[in-house]
Amino acid sequence: MTAPPGRLQLARDRLVFAVLGAAAFGAVEAAHSVAMSHLALGMGWSLLLIGIGAGAAGVIGLGVGVASLALPGRPVGRARWAAFLAGIVAVFAVYLFVALFTDPPPFQKPPPLHGSPLAWLGLTGAAGVAALGLYQAVRGAKNVATAAICLAAAGGVWAWSGSVAIGADRPSLPAGTPNVLLVTLDTTRADHVGAYGNTTVDTRSFDALAREGVLFSNASAVAAVTGPSHAAMLTGTGPWVNGVLLNGIPIPEQHRLLSERLREAGWSTGAFVSAYVLEGSLGFSRGFDVYDDDFGLMPGLAALLVPRAITMAHRHADPDWILERRGGETVDHAEAWIAGQSAPWFAWVHLFDAHGPYLPPPPWDTQYYAADPRDPAHTSMQAVHGIASYLLPSLKGITDLNYVLAQYAGEISYADSQLGRLLESIPENTLVVVIGDHGESLGEHDVWFNHGDDVYETSVHVPFAMRWPGRIASGVVTHPVEGTDVAPTILGELGLPTTGMTGVNALTGNRTLASSMCFDRDTNLAERKAGRISQPKWRLGALRSESARWVHREIDGRGEFFDLGADPGGLSDVAGAWGLEPEGAGQLQTLRETTSVLFLSDSSHSGQEHSPEERAKLEALGYLEPLEPLQAPKPGTTP
Repeated sequence: MTAPPGRLQLARDRLVFAVLGAAAFGAVEAAHSVAMSHLALGMGWSLLLIGIGAGAAGVIGLGVGVASLALPGRPVGRARWAAFLAGIVAVFAVYLFVALFTDPPPFQKPPPLHGSPLAWLGLTGAAGVAALGLYQAVRGAKNVATAAICLAAAGGVWAWSGSVAIGADRPSLPAGTPNVLLVTLDTTRADHVGAYGNTTVDTRSFDALAREGVLFSNASAVAAVTGPSHAAMLTGTGPWVNGVLLNGIPIPEQHRLLSERLREAGWSTGAFVSAYVLEGSLGFSRGFDVYDDDFGLMPGLAALLVPRAITMAHRHADPDWILERRGGETVDHAEAWIAGQSAPWFAWVHLFDAHGPYLPPPPWDTQYYAADPRDPAHTSMQAVHGIASYLLPSLKGITDLNYVLAQYAGEISYADSQLGRLLESIPENTLVVVIGDHGESLGEHDVWFNHGDDVYETSVHVPFAMRWPGRIASGVVTHPVEGTDVAPTILGELGLPTTGMTGVNALTGNRTLASSMCFDRDTNLAERKAGRISQPKWRLGALRSESARWVHREIDGRGEFFDLGADPGGLSDVAGAWGLEPEGAGQLQTLRETTSVLFLSDSSHSGQEHSPEERAKLEALGYLEPLEPLQAPKPGTTP
């Protein structure tokens, strides 16, 4: 007769099988995350991630096993089965907690029961009851083995249920078809680039591209916000059409991305972004075979359960935390993917470095400043105010404004160096497009180290150049262009249709005005404080010609006019003096009417800034091309 197992063996069995149950769920959850990934992971890397997911979950199971030691003893087989199920339930409880309490992307509707402790307790309890029922119903070694196999099969089905399906069949492209490279430079002002006349900031890579190809001297972002600007570049439609006016608003599916069109035409497609505001879940990943928006310590790790739980806790503890990565790492990933392509490819590479906080790596951190930025003799930072909270740690103790400006310049030069690395690694037969997504205010118009809430020259005048050796002649295009022209230009040069796009081919189009739009933050805050609105409503619109910029406030029709010939930075409003002349007054009225066309779009559903429950994607009603060109006063006339 077999003696009952000793207490030590029983404890060991409980620990081992609790770990096994938890690890099994962790492996399945990791496999599900890998299957849903847009990353180019490879089989070996995927298996490593599954192993890490199993191991991390096993630690949770170990805790369950330790806790179970206080329970009364059971027959060895039943104790193992109970511990195995308990390990699964414990990890499921963590999975459920992360799913219910992780904040959804801004302006996206949270899932049902989101944020409800009662829902978490109820669903966890239901899982526990189900596990108890299974424990009671399944007895005997063979039946337990059968039940475990069924659980594994169910887990396998769930693991691959969310797999990203990338069509393997695509047209074959003829010999000589070019590759396409789109590089977007975040938060980069045109006046900080050598090709636009800056003699201090080192942007040799962009400058060389502009010399060899085409420089667009009067390019405007449609918005000084990363998400909307990129949505415009990729869809060929502005926020007045696609409804994307703030970060976090998903791109409506009816607006097809450049990546979708190129993949359908036969190109392999890969995207490599550097900031969370371009995460694929917002629609940016559509059409990409690979969408690398993973900023973890190793590719794919951040998508696993335990890292997601850590990230959730970090974001709750530090709401100003910006999830990003250096341009060098992004370029590394892009180069590796490009090197593995055997057919024509389209790659989008996004460099976020110039975005605040301004912390360039050595040697760029001292390239433009060698003094002591905390010297109490400096007083220039005293004029700075209204700093975004996420910037404050990087500016603590800084007394010299020139240091901050030098760090911004250093970030631009660092990003340009990474652009140079990328350009050196690609084949010659590549259509290259490099453009800034928006600029940055460095004190102009009393806005410090920020962007997004205005459409002045410093915020929306961006560098833009393209090159296709042997196909596009070098030169300078002086007519205005805007972000919506990026996709139509690429498609047009490749001979592909641009159906559904409102932008034009920047090389051959006849655009006379470029448009921009944003929410009028100061007006919206004042109106909310007065109790007249509860969510952003009022906007700013802008029109840009070769020689002037017009900025229009929706709430009252007031406008500002900037003669960029005499005032390249757009700092002095001359609308008042201009409006005193009959001809000027008439043109101002025409400008108001033209800009008002932008405001036909309905932004009332853009969502509240501080209420996630009521956030929803922006809707738009359409856009008409401006009627008349905007001209600065002629030399010798009254402005």
